[in-house]
Parts: sequence; structure tokens; C-alpha cells
Amino acid sequence: MAKISTNQRMFLSGVVEGFYGRPWTMEQRKALFRREKKWGLNAYLYAPKDDYKHRMYWRELYTSEEAEQLITLISAAKEHDVEFIYAISPGLDITFSNAKEVAALKRKLSQVCEFGCRSFALLFDDIEPEMCAADKEAFSSFAHAQVSVTNQVYEHLQEPQTFLFCPTDYCAAFCTPNVSQSSYLHTVGEKLLPGIDVLWTGPKVVSKDISVDSIEEVSCVLRRPPVIWDNIHANDYDPQRMFIGPFKNRPTELIPKLRGVLTNPNCEFELNFVAIHTLATWCKSNTGQKDVAMDGEDHGSDYNPKEALRLALTDWLVEFGVADQPDVSREGSGRAKKEPSDEEPMQTDEYVPGPTENPLYTAEPLTLDDLTLLADLFYLPYEYGPTALTMLQELQWLRGNSDAATFGPVVAENNKAKEWRKRAEHFEDLCAAVVRMFNRLSNAPNRTILYDLYNYICDIKSGVSLARAFVNSLGGRNPPPSHVINDDPEPWGFRGGLSGEFQRMLPCHGNRDLFRTPPATRVYTMRPCTPKDKSEVLRLSKEMQTETLQQVALIGDRLVDGQIAPSKQCALVLEDEVGICGFALALTDAKSAMTTSQYPETMLRDFPSIMIIQIHPRVPDPNTAKRLIGNMFSLLQEAGSTGVFCEFRSVDRRMLDFLRTLGLLQVLTVEGLQTGLVIMGTKL
Repeated sequence: MAKISTNQRMFLSGVVEGFYGRPWTMEQRKALFRREKKWGLNAYLYAPKDDYKHRMYWRELYTSEEAEQLITLISAAKEHDVEFIYAISPGLDITFSNAKEVAALKRKLSQVCEFGCRSFALLFDDIEPEMCAADKEAFSSFAHAQVSVTNQVYEHLQEPQTFLFCPTDYCAAFCTPNVSQSSYLHTVGEKLLPGIDVLWTGPKVVSKDISVDSIEEVSCVLRRPPVIWDNIHANDYDPQRMFIGPFKNRPTELIPKLRGVLTNPNCEFELNFVAIHTLATWCKSNTGQKDVAMDGEDHGSDYNPKEALRLALTDWLVEFGVADQPDVSREGSGRAKKEPSDEEPMQTDEYVPGPTENPLYTAEPLTLDDLTLLADLFYLPYEYGPTALTMLQELQWLRGNSDAATFGPVVAENNKAKEWRKRAEHFEDLCAAVVRMFNRLSNAPNRTILYDLYNYICDIKSGVSLARAFVNSLGGRNPPPSHVINDDPEPWGFRGGLSGEFQRMLPCHGNRDLFRTPPATRVYTMRPCTPKDKSEVLRLSKEMQTETLQQVALIGDRLVDGQIAPSKQCALVLEDEVGICGFALALTDAKSAMTTSQYPETMLRDFPSIMIIQIHPRVPDPNTAKRLIGNMFSLLQEAGSTGVFCEFRSVDRRMLDFLRTLGLLQVLTVEGLQTGLVIMGTKL
């Protein structure tokens, strides 16, 4: 790849190992150098956060064994024309004004110089922006302290050609009040020696887009073009996500305006084939005259993310086919063939099953379509691939329109029901493709790649299988026993462990998910129930009870059919473009409707009012139901009520589960309650 000059220096392009978690092995780093040379990249920044002598114990010198490893690694980088940049992160506990501390830093980097390293980086990212008392006396600001030490170290190392500085405010989001007015960045720009380059992640820590305007702005403040530390493929902040979509949303016009681009990718080494491959493709588009086609289509751009992804996956497919276990050879069937040994005599004949026996298992080969699907499912931090997006949209539609699949033979014949079944079949096909992909990946000869992938593909297969079972249950088909969705699920029926439990309790969780809920197609009207509505309310009540045939007498039934009139103003209906889709009727004094002592006095003291609530399944938005119930609570409070209860037949699982998710009513324990009856209530 042609070298692009910025101030007559080589444009840095390559990889930063700068994530939190288990560092890569020496062999993996050597494999990285081979790939970088093959693809035309030229730099590697050694900065693994959890290598304890890089950050936590930065003062400690390397032992002779550690030194030998680093010498070998630096030599391997040189052998493959990769610039090895050694980074150190002293910011956790350094006292900038202490000469002994600065001497310790110089001593550590001098040791690395002896290993043959000639390029360095000093990192002050992810630290508290507060100085100790001694530093406050010596320096006017945190930026002055950092710049002073950095300049001293740079001069001590005799001003190496490549020396990088990572500021504490390393993205626009961290700058106060903004990039152009940041006193921190202005100090860095004014005081940092001109031969030192500055690392920058863009608008955010993980930037969706990096524009030319934003780079020109920060370059002006820093008085030099930055080196992009790109976290677009980093996954150390979420153990359930990896990113194998293409390098994108960075226009190629950036190239002549930067000192370099280094990608800080997934923690798992083998998952970074696409990230590094597509970065290399982007860097080769170095004319700087055209912009990236941001939508993935080629409109005359010199870099096309979709095509770059296809090229990367095509090359990666070859890697999957290379067996990585020298003691195991692979035959066309995908089954392992054992070599002869002393312990096991060599077999002279191959087992052939009889006509009535199970045939031998033959693994299907992995395809480019499988890897394309994998990339779609694990695309980029701010974006799902096309197939993943389609699956989410289909599941949302199937869930929101489930009434078309479940209510009666007449409904089953209409066009909406036919559409529901057709789209359910399409969703089934998409889910089946994910399972096939999982099976083919599991049988790939290259087990090293598989083991880095396995937790992710196992998780997505389980999630897809649960969604598949849910859609089957909506359509009246029985899901597999292992995926039955009920009140007592197996552990795989709920995802995320304690972290997932916390997230589900947070009121705003999900409001910033990548998959934005499309704008509601229905407009709901909430209004008082009128005499003209009685027939529709009764019809809706009967329709909803087709699934609850158990005959248990309810006070609410008499409220619906008109035997008992609701209290004044305590009757509300919910209406959409189709008609009435929900109602709430209440009686402030439940005892007035009882002919016998149906419920204990102790319960009625706490919950004197009764309400009947019904919501049609075509109302998928829980907030709509919450507003209906909340308004009824307000009306009951205005009437002087201190509590309300609702009656449900125990087989009415849909409404019981729905109300549990809303969290507005709780199941009450009532002595002597009639069999088949569930009481929910709340104090007002």
C-alpha cells in the first residue's frame, strides 16, 4: 500500500490492542503481523489495558523472561514491516510533580528501547481528572501536568519519529464545553511538542460517524492532525456482543487529514478478521477525492462497505476450512479421523450402517451465505445487518397483530390472518437459517475460530429459538418442550442473569435500543363509556372469554352486561380505528353488589372498590393500558376510594400475565377464595 505523508511521515494504519480483558497471546500477535503485511497495514500499538505492567504496575521493569518475549515480538513486527509502538499508561497513580516518578517512567521506557523498540505512546485515558495536592501546587491544570511529563519523556527518548499521546479528553463528548472551547485541548495543542501525535476517538468513545468537519475542528485546536483510535469494533463493554460488520461511516476524504487510523477491535483475536480486513480496504482507497457510500451502495465511491465486507468474508471462509489441530485430519464428511496409536489398533474397515439403522452424520460445509448471516446478526454498535433488522421487524409485527392468528374461524379466513400466517412462515425460515448457520459453524474444521465465536453464536441461537417458540405459540402451535414460555421457565428461558434482572427493572431500559420501535400506526382514544357503547363492550368481553370457558361467577360480569351500573364517571373505553379495543368499569363500593359475604371484611376494608379491565391483544403497547388503568385509579381516588381489586378466572392467563408486566396491580392472598378465582388489587 502506498504510504501517505502527513508532515513527511508515514500514515499509520493498523491495530491497537487497547481493550479491557485478556490480552492476546504472543502467537496471536505474530499472526496479526502476518495479516497486516499481507493486507498492506503498517502499525501495531501495544496497549492491552489488563497487561498489568502496561497500566496497573507501570513502574515495574520487565523480567528477563518477559523481556525475551517482547524482544521476539518486536523483531517479528519488524520482519513484517509493521511499526511496533509500545504504550504505557501511568495515569492511574502517577504524581506528575515527583521527579522520582518521572525517572521511573523514563527508566521503564528506556528498558523497552533496549528491546529494539523505537516507537512509543503515553496514554492518559480512562482516569480521574483530578490532581493530588502536590501536583496542584506545581501545575496550573491537569493538561499542563500531562504535557510536561510527556514532553520530558519524548525528549529523553531522543524525539522518536512516532510518539503518541492519548489525552484524558480523547473524544468530543468529553470536552467541556465543546471541542473548540476546551481549555484542556487548547493547552495540549499549545504546549505539546510538535513531533508528538495525539490520539482521538471521534465524537464519542465509540463513534458512529467521524466527519471531515469534526476532524478539521479538533486538528485546529490540537495544531496537528490526530491519529484515530477507532472503537467501532470494540466489544469489551458488553460480553454479549461482538462486531463483524465492515469498517464504515468514515469518509475516505479523512485520509489526507489524519496522521493515521488504528482500530481497537473485539477482545477475541479470531473475531477481528473482518474489522482489520475492511480497514485495510478502506486505507487502500487513499485518493481522498471521494466519500464513502454511507448506505453501503456504490455510487461512484472509491470505498464501498458492502463490497469490502463481501471480500473480507470470502477470505475468512477460507480460514474456517483450515484445520488447526495437527493431530486431527478432516475428511470430506467433516468427521475427525484418528491417527493410529499404540493404545488403539488401527481400524481396517469403515463402519457402514445397515438399511434399517441411522445413517452416519455428515456435516454440511460452511457457506459464504452463513458468514454473511453471521455478520448481519453481529454487525456494528449502532446498526444491525439487513437480516437481523428484518427479523426484529417481523417479530414485532407478528406480536402486535397476534389477534389475527388466534381469534376464531371467521377471523382466520380474513386477509390479515393470511398475512399473519405468511409472515410467520417467513420468520420461521429466518430462524431456521440461524440454526443451520450455528450447526455449520460448529462443524467447521478451524476450531480456534469456532471457540472464539461459540458463546456468541450459542447465545443468538438460543434467543432465536425462544422467539421462534413464542411465534409458534401465538399461531396456535405447540413450541418445543424445552422452550415452553410459562411462569416456571428453565434457566435458558430468561436471558442476562442478574444484569438482565436489573435492566428489566429500570423504567427507561430499552428506550435507546438500536432497534427503534416504528411510529405507532394506531391512534388510541380514551373517553367515557356511553350507553351506545354497551353492546360493543359486551361483545369485546365475550370475545375475550372464548379462551376462558371456566364458569366462575364474577361481579365484573354483571358490570359488563348492565345488571349493575358502574359508579358515576367510573366507566372508560379505549378506542382505535377499528373500534373499542379496551374498557375499564368500576364500582366504588363493591359490597353494594354482593348478595352474600363473598369476600372477607378485612379485604374489603383495604380494597373497597371493584374494577373490571379488559384489553384486546391488538393493543401491543403497554403504556396505553397503563394510561387507561391510571385514569380509572384517579377517578376512584376522587370518589374517595382507598383501594381497588379486580377478579379474574385463573385460566385467563393472557390478562393475568399482561397485568403482572404492567406492575400496577398485585395478586392478593384471600382466605376462603373460590376455586378458579384470582384476585389482584392495589391501594390508592
